[in-house]
Amino acid sequence: MESSNAVLENDIILGKDDTKIQKSLAFLSVALIYFFYCYNFMVGTFIKPTMIAEAAAGGFGFTLKQSEEIFAVMSFGTIPGTFLFGMISTRIGKKKTLIGISLMIALTTFVPMLAPTSVFLWKAARFCSGIVLGGVFGCAMPLVADMFPKKYRGKLAATLTALFSLAMIFGGKVYGILGDANWKTLMYTAIIPSVVAAVMALIFVPDDSAYTKEMLEKGKETGEKVSYLSMYQGKYLWIGLGTILLSGANFTAYSAFSNNATTYLVTNIGMTAAVAGSIYSLQGVGQLFGYLVWGSIADKFGRKVPAIGMALSAVCVFIYSRLGANDITSFYLVSIAIGFAVGYSGAWGAYYTELFPDKYRALSSGMSFNGGRIVSTFAVPAIAGAASGSMGMMMIFYISIAVFVAGTAVWFFLPETLKKSKASN
Repeated sequence: MESSNAVLENDIILGKDDTKIQKSLAFLSVALIYFFYCYNFMVGTFIKPTMIAEAAAGGFGFTLKQSEEIFAVMSFGTIPGTFLFGMISTRIGKKKTLIGISLMIALTTFVPMLAPTSVFLWKAARFCSGIVLGGVFGCAMPLVADMFPKKYRGKLAATLTALFSLAMIFGGKVYGILGDANWKTLMYTAIIPSVVAAVMALIFVPDDSAYTKEMLEKGKETGEKVSYLSMYQGKYLWIGLGTILLSGANFTAYSAFSNNATTYLVTNIGMTAAVAGSIYSLQGVGQLFGYLVWGSIADKFGRKVPAIGMALSAVCVFIYSRLGANDITSFYLVSIAIGFAVGYSGAWGAYYTELFPDKYRALSSGMSFNGGRIVSTFAVPAIAGAASGSMGMMMIFYISIAVFVAGTAVWFFLPETLKKSKASN
């Protein structure tokens, strides 16, 4: 029994005898689910012009406020989804849960197409989409952690995180090709691949049901249930609060800057929308490389080393706020630098699973990451109100800088997990 436990607590838990091709197909299956999870968040951006267009012009006739509400409820839905699917995965396993989530993403995305002019149906369907989307991170990241050694997890988690940038680029290209008139086809580009990815996961991803059952049995033997209440005990309560604060600082600081960057360039600097948009778009390019580079650094030097990127984010935002109308080239460069710096979160999927005992993998990463959305849900609107003061938009940037610095400080006090792993191996 001791040797069995040693295996369970060591690097590779699932598919340890699989070939490299089998492991690659397993990771690809999870990555496809994750890619179209990211892509699904962007569907609303591309459908919105059709939503607010008049019915006579082929639109749905929604007001701008109604279209905003539809996607606000989706974002809110990710919070209960994190709790719900985290608990489900501890009962039936992460593979089965992730497959179910992928199929439900397809279903809930399809539902509003049954009556596209119904605001109520859109709100209900996208809220349900938000719930199932909220379960992806907490299942996908620890599932990958279960399949690969720790020395690869940072890079693999960063690869999954980087898919958000690729999904953004992909979505823009698809929208550019299809346009508003083909909104139904656009919806199907988010629906059909999710079904295909679920089937691939069913075939190629190793099953963790036996491991999940063993963890449940061990919990029963010791009288301890695998739950959020049992996870946040002793030092892990403070680690858990720390990760939620760290994620909250990430969402808050970056949203405060990113949501106002183009507005600042147009209204404060006097740029055209086209130039401001092109400057902003380079953040995505920087992020794509940043996620991969910081993920590799996390694997080689430690999970806390990418905190340097969080500190650099504050520096980059400060430089951004100091540039003027004649510094167009500098804006482009700093925009890339900001994107690269905020890639510091690329390895969090691995880091958050390693901060807690292995039996809580299905719960820890999702709550540590999406729990930060609770912080940003309240913080971001409050920060936006700061723009009404005498300093205007600049105050928002200064708050963003301060939150990046505060997040770096929180990260400093969290434990390192990679060095401990090397020592134990």
